[in-house]
Amino acid sequence: MASSSAWGIEIGSYALKAVRLERNGDDVSLADFAYVPHKKVLSTPDVDGDEMIRLAIGQFMSQQPDMRQGPILVSVPGNGAFARFAKLPPVEPKKVPDIVKFEAVQQIPFPIEEVEWDYETFTSEETPEVEVGIFAITKGAVQARLNLYNELGLVPDGINISPVAAYNALQYDMSIQADSPGTIILDIGTTSTDLIIAEGGRTWIRTFPIGGHNFTEALINSFKLTYSKAEKLKSEAQTSKYRRQILSAMRPVFGDLAQDVQRSIGYYQSLHRDANLTRLIGVGSTFKLPGLRKFLSQQVQMEISRLDEFKRLSSGSNAVFAEHILNSATAYGLALQGLGLAAIDVNLIPVSVVRDRLWSEKIKWFGAAAALVVFGSMIAFARPMIDNGYTSQSQDYREIDKTIADAQKLKSEFDEITRATEITGKPVNIRGMIDNRDVWPNILADVSNMLASARPQPELLSGSPDEIASIPPAERRLLELKSLDYTFVAPRGEQTMPQLRLRMRVESSNKDSVALVNKSVIQWLGQNAERPGVPYRILRDLPENQPKTVRIDAMKTPPADSTPGQSTGGRGPGRGSEGGGFEVGGFEGSGFTKGRGGFGGEGMAVSGGVTPGSNRYMGNSSLNLDSLAPLPTPAATLPPDTDYYQVEVSWIIQLVDPNAPATTDGATGQEGK
Repeated sequence: MASSSAWGIEIGSYALKAVRLERNGDDVSLADFAYVPHKKVLSTPDVDGDEMIRLAIGQFMSQQPDMRQGPILVSVPGNGAFARFAKLPPVEPKKVPDIVKFEAVQQIPFPIEEVEWDYETFTSEETPEVEVGIFAITKGAVQARLNLYNELGLVPDGINISPVAAYNALQYDMSIQADSPGTIILDIGTTSTDLIIAEGGRTWIRTFPIGGHNFTEALINSFKLTYSKAEKLKSEAQTSKYRRQILSAMRPVFGDLAQDVQRSIGYYQSLHRDANLTRLIGVGSTFKLPGLRKFLSQQVQMEISRLDEFKRLSSGSNAVFAEHILNSATAYGLALQGLGLAAIDVNLIPVSVVRDRLWSEKIKWFGAAAALVVFGSMIAFARPMIDNGYTSQSQDYREIDKTIADAQKLKSEFDEITRATEITGKPVNIRGMIDNRDVWPNILADVSNMLASARPQPELLSGSPDEIASIPPAERRLLELKSLDYTFVAPRGEQTMPQLRLRMRVESSNKDSVALVNKSVIQWLGQNAERPGVPYRILRDLPENQPKTVRIDAMKTPPADSTPGQSTGGRGPGRGSEGGGFEVGGFEGSGFTKGRGGFGGEGMAVSGGVTPGSNRYMGNSSLNLDSLAPLPTPAATLPPDTDYYQVEVSWIIQLVDPNAPATTDGATGQEGK
């Protein structure tokens, strides 16, 4: 798509911005610039956004009688597209496209045939790892945009997403390289904010739903204004005599914005421990708000500058462009891509549109070729009549035949490559076998840590019967895992990842077993709801986990002459307590069974689980493990008739997308707002 001249057009919520650049060697100059504000901001309630866009494009096109001065690139906002990033396994370079397509199927939350997508790989000399950025938009959304543009005579040659275009602009203008200081680009739009990180030869993008619209709504709620008046008040905040009151009304939005920025930076640094982010560059007219830069700088502990000029662009004395530089990064980056100067050169325009356009471009050549064929045929027919002789085909006619044959050969080769690179569903199914493979190791590690949080006395872990017996049973801080069951809950509604409902039963001789569980297991669950590197988060405050009065079963230890595996039954006095934020309940069992029998000789799994000591997997076999491989009788460590208690703990875990930034409150596990 590289050309000596190119247009970049961004249609935002406030205005249409269009930049035309010309390239002369390595130098780039501004050839034209247009800024067409909408009659009303597109985020204004009850405004017909498509109609506002039509009016802006119509006004722009009337000012540009000849748009075919080079390629035209347009953008779609970051919140209307998808940007996903993943590390590729070490493979041969020629296999990278296949691996990327496989990753795209996994990463894009839509069927691959319903989206237009492209990708860019990122490499660094300091590491052999290859990272890939996958960018996509639904076919329906991109076609709706193209239909609107074509209706008004605007025919784009390429489509990119706004954060990628903004990155291309600053990467070129600031000469950002792999060894440049880690840079954060914060582009605050009207309805969303794009946070772009350029560091170590790689790029990472996150879009979150906070923008200038939120500041306007804060003024509407505080001062009871119309949307238009609130917009005007916001734009005049710097010079208004009510500046203090305006900033006070917008302060909660300042805090929400800073929190999302910190969360995004923290997530990126959790993925790249060696990342060194040193500067933040603000883009977008929202950065004109007084005090915003200072507030963000204090929150992220980083110096923040604002985009007030393009250093490598020769713009002459275009006063309108100078006034709107803060809003022109996306259009600038799109035009750079048209000139072949973009670091990330992705194009989301549908392949069918490109194909149809190429064919329409070549129709005139096919017409000329057909005319030449007819002309040659007439000569071949006429000359024998005139010269009474035979004349061989003309050289031009043979060239046409050769061109047609070459085209057919290239088409056959293209069809063969397409068939050879098509990925079927089998690799996807195989890949799915290892999805969430790290969930259960983490669950088992969590259970181990829960039990250890009871801080059992060292004597109980010594293995010495005498030392164990020295601790009275009623005072032993020891929780023994008897069963761990789970139920799988498939995603539903807006929830895209499944849940697991877990139920654990523990036994203890401690006289305050429920209190011990509350102070250890329940407290541990609350303090570890969400942790970096763990593929799930622990949910709280759900109806299933409301506090309730619980019962526990007190049972006697079996007599010394009991046969291993024999159930003694019996139930002692029940005890009650108030549970915490998780469900803690008693087990209505049929008695405690010593040995391999488990609880009543049967496992308690609902749809899966681990029941220590269960013989269920033996099926209907008549083999008796006690006779084949008798276990030695353990030394007695409990006095006769010791009360033993069973306590049940239930909790829910929500699996998380490993490539998505954290969006929940780690203290509560509730969805962030």
